[in-house]
Amino acid sequence: MSKQPKLNILISGGGIAGPCLAFWLHKTGVPAHITVIERAPVPRASGQAVDIRDAGVDVIKLMGLEPTIRSKTTTEEGVDFLYMDGKTKVTFPATGDEQSQSITSEYEILRGDLAGIFYDATKENKDVEYVFDEYLAEVREEADKVRVKFANGHLPEGTYDLVVGADGMVSNTRRLVFAKGPKNDDYLRRLGSYWAFFTIPRIESDAKLSQWYITSKGRLVVTRPDQYGGTRAYLAVTNWNMGRFEGIEKALKGGSQKKQMEWLEEQFAGAGWQSERVVEGMKTSPDFYMQELAQVKMQDFAKGRVALLGDAGYCPSPMSGMGTSLAIVGAYILAGEISKSPSDIPKAVAHYQSALRPFVDKCQKLPPGAPQLFFPQSKLAVKILDYVFGAALHPWARSLWSYISGLLPRSIQGRKWEIPSYEVLEVL
Repeated sequence: MSKQPKLNILISGGGIAGPCLAFWLHKTGVPAHITVIERAPVPRASGQAVDIRDAGVDVIKLMGLEPTIRSKTTTEEGVDFLYMDGKTKVTFPATGDEQSQSITSEYEILRGDLAGIFYDATKENKDVEYVFDEYLAEVREEADKVRVKFANGHLPEGTYDLVVGADGMVSNTRRLVFAKGPKNDDYLRRLGSYWAFFTIPRIESDAKLSQWYITSKGRLVVTRPDQYGGTRAYLAVTNWNMGRFEGIEKALKGGSQKKQMEWLEEQFAGAGWQSERVVEGMKTSPDFYMQELAQVKMQDFAKGRVALLGDAGYCPSPMSGMGTSLAIVGAYILAGEISKSPSDIPKAVAHYQSALRPFVDKCQKLPPGAPQLFFPQSKLAVKILDYVFGAALHPWARSLWSYISGLLPRSIQGRKWEIPSYEVLEVL
């Protein structure tokens, strides 16, 4: 391995997936200089709760970071689903078992905290360089390199042995290398749902449980605890009819948070429970952001000397509960395949895709009718959903759980996918 020429690797994206890959690339022992660029001017400390499940738990244990991640969990103890009058219809407590997690994960952690843990684990490494306020302007594959131009000039134009796009669902790297897809849709499978995430002041009645309030017109209000004394809030609107979202699509494209908030305020007028409090808190929240729920569906998320990692290549959507775990596992596998073929990067990239594909397919499997089935439009449909949740409390319902669980997202099925074994990465 000492005779292997030093690889020049570029990672676009400094959130969770990018630093996780930098960690594993260093652990392989393959000589490499790793540059991580991030569009934001500083490490991003914001973001709502994410969770780690299934094979992702195995990977963080191999990293030796599981105790640090556990120390930063959100303190959430489970999930309450509420009736229209705000009374609890059914509670799903955390199981306390990492092998069979409920809706609340044993590793429920704020996105910024997890990204910070991975960043802190790599920032002092002499072979890892972070460059902020930078993103890709051009990516062009040559005979045995990838030539890259940068948008903000913090790095000179240069060539790399491998370029990795870890820059999220709306990936700039994906557009530059893979264009907009055969359907001109950016490879996005739209799910007919828009979600806003933000922090509001905590009040005495806010519980250690996440509270989910579903009401008519496909509306959802969520409050969740964090370990910093605030309350994390979600507002979501879901509909089969995409025409309902014309206003918010324009507001998102224009980048106007004020117009996004105005659209949400209109949608949640008279919604009930704590919707008025949440909407008012939204208006002064320091960390508001909004996005469309979608999946990234690509036949090939890697080619030549370019690989997509995490949401950039195979976002399963927050409905799956598996996006973070899939990114963590993907980083481990990509580094592992490079360790096996450091002198043949295209081969390593191809094997990364084939090794990860089965896990991607499992994680992207959503329940039939999701998400619209779970966010009804009419009051009658909400009452039916209330009845279904109420029936879940009945003793006979528990005997059906093993059957029902097969229809649920990968995140709470409890059947673990086994990660491949790479000798150089078996650090524990």
